[in-house]
Amino acid sequence: AQYVLPPILARFTEKYPQIEVSLIDTNSRNVEQALHEHAIDLGMIEGVFRAPTLKYEPFLCDELVPVVSCMNTDSEIPDELTLDELRAMPLVLRERGSGTLDAIEMVLAEQGLKLSSLNVRMHLGSTEGIKSFLRCSNCMGIVSICALERELKEGDFQVIDIEGLQFKRHFCFVSAQGQESDTVLNFMRFVRHFLSGK
Repeated sequence: AQYVLPPILARFTEKYPQIEVSLIDTNSRNVEQALHEHAIDLGMIEGVFRAPTLKYEPFLCDELVPVVSCMNTDSEIPDELTLDELRAMPLVLRERGSGTLDAIEMVLAEQGLKLSSLNVRMHLGSTEGIKSFLRCSNCMGIVSICALERELKEGDFQVIDIEGLQFKRHFCFVSAQGQESDTVLNFMRFVRHFLSGK
């Protein structure tokens, strides 16, 4: 909602000024609930498939990366952590109900790790909140690479590799089964076209 969609929405509303578009930024479970209640026409969430009455279509692959602030570290953090070092590392993560947290939990489960076995200091409701928190702490966060472009260029944050872990996820369109309008289908085509760079 903050990093991928705004430039797409700017182009879409220029091309189709007669279509009224509203963006609601909330977590994945709330998006699914809004679709069940017919409060929205289309959702875009991380691809952790849940509701059998909803249709999920992947449209973008994203990587979540572990990061630390370069501005506020009292001690040297290595470029790569073992799983044991990850367990001890203080973490700040997204809130329950967030597709980001669901994606992190799925990757951890593949390695036999539970979130409860990690040293989670805080859950926050936004990526920007996590980035601000990290600037003032020695914690590590796990956020989308899309959200870090400027900070990585400027040297504010450092990506940390974790042995055997790669946090990949897919963003998906989600809609009520068989209820997509022509406008919704047109928007989905537009997003795919924009992201393909054609």
